Amino acid sequence: MDKNKDPLDGWDLFNQPEDEKIDEISLPQAKEKQYVSVTEFLDIVNEKLANIECRVLGEISDINARDRYCFFVLKESNPELESAVVECFIGWRSFETYKHLLQDGMQVIVSGYPGIYKKSGRFRIEVIKIEPFGEGALKQAFEALKKKLEAKGYFAPEHKKPLPDIIQKIGLITSGAGAAIKDFLKNLGHYGFQIYHLNVFVEGDYAEDSIISAIKYFNRNMPYLDVIVLIRGGGSLESLKAFNAEGVADAIFDSRLPVITGIGHERDITIADYVADKSLSTPTAVATFIRDQREQIIQNLLLLQDDIVSLAESIIEDISATVDTFQQNIFSNFENILQRYSFSIRHCAERMHGRLKLVFDSYRLVERRFAENVSEWYLCIKQLHGHLSVLNQSIIGNFQACLEQFATRIKVAHAHLVSLDPESILKRGYSIVYDENGNVIKDAANTKKGDVINIKPYRGKIISKVEETET
Repeated sequence: MDKNKDPLDGWDLFNQPEDEKIDEISLPQAKEKQYVSVTEFLDIVNEKLANIECRVLGEISDINARDRYCFFVLKESNPELESAVVECFIGWRSFETYKHLLQDGMQVIVSGYPGIYKKSGRFRIEVIKIEPFGEGALKQAFEALKKKLEAKGYFAPEHKKPLPDIIQKIGLITSGAGAAIKDFLKNLGHYGFQIYHLNVFVEGDYAEDSIISAIKYFNRNMPYLDVIVLIRGGGSLESLKAFNAEGVADAIFDSRLPVITGIGHERDITIADYVADKSLSTPTAVATFIRDQREQIIQNLLLLQDDIVSLAESIIEDISATVDTFQQNIFSNFENILQRYSFSIRHCAERMHGRLKLVFDSYRLVERRFAENVSEWYLCIKQLHGHLSVLNQSIIGNFQACLEQFATRIKVAHAHLVSLDPESILKRGYSIVYDENGNVIKDAANTKKGDVINIKPYRGKIISKVEETET
């Protein structure tokens, strides 16, 4: 900036249109008197001045702060001009917002409405806004606001909102014409992110309100977003002034959605960075952070796929071993039963044989009964053997069916995981078509003849021009 140039040169201090003139103050005419009272005079003057909003550059001095309001003097800051002062008053509505800027010697621009205080007759400006002016004042204001917000807990880790594990829907706040958005989109990668962009001013008089409105819009109308990303390129303290404004800090702190910032170059740190839930050095760094998170998720899924296959193989081996053990136990128990019955039969036969020797006359009867018993026992053993065979076949069949069902489920899960892999879709001959801005084209109606499109097959990249479209 030219030091010899008046910093207010060319500014419309009173926001008065060129084709609209300020009415001259005319006193009411009366037939009986040619004067007005002091109160009437001041009311007339203040009524005319009330519609004039002014912006005045000066240096703060003689601060007299009360609980909810403050008086101070704004004096001429240009040593080449004649010494001059104007009294200022800031009420409770603006005092809380700008009291950190009320420091002796700070060069500021005050915005407000001029008037005359009736009780003292003093001319003063009723201030509604204070802006630091110049590099030194901006640094001083930055440190003052940082100290104020830190005391309010704006930077405390416990107030930081956690970022979601999977970031898919992104609310992007930045200028649509700057390099920041191009760097961000170029480094984000093609992972199917859903990006909703609000074009805002990132410097100048409208930047602060523009950014605040965008943050509030996303919170109010798009609460399903995963994160809000606030970015811009580097610049001077003056150009980054909006990102050091208390209003922007309040909007970030009050946001229900997590806010990630990437403002300026690596050396630039703003108040917005301190308040944000995640702060990165540049727009490129923000894009890289989100892209790396997505790539890590994909890598984890691939590892999980291998773990599932290994687990399935282990389960199948365990089930097979259990079935073999169960089958061996069945055959072993069956042999034990047969041995137990065989021993009983032999024991009974020996006892019966001894009795037959003692009672020969009843031999035939005992022999017949013995034969009947033997027949019944044989039938029981045969039936038991048949039941055990059927049970054995049923158990083996059920286990085989379970194993086949489990193997089928594993194959279906594996096929489903493979189908989710974008590269597997491209291997089957499909391609993804992007426009010049890297947006996926889902409808031919979104293109026209002459458009340049990028086609992504499984390998390589094809750049083509639209000759004709059919919808």
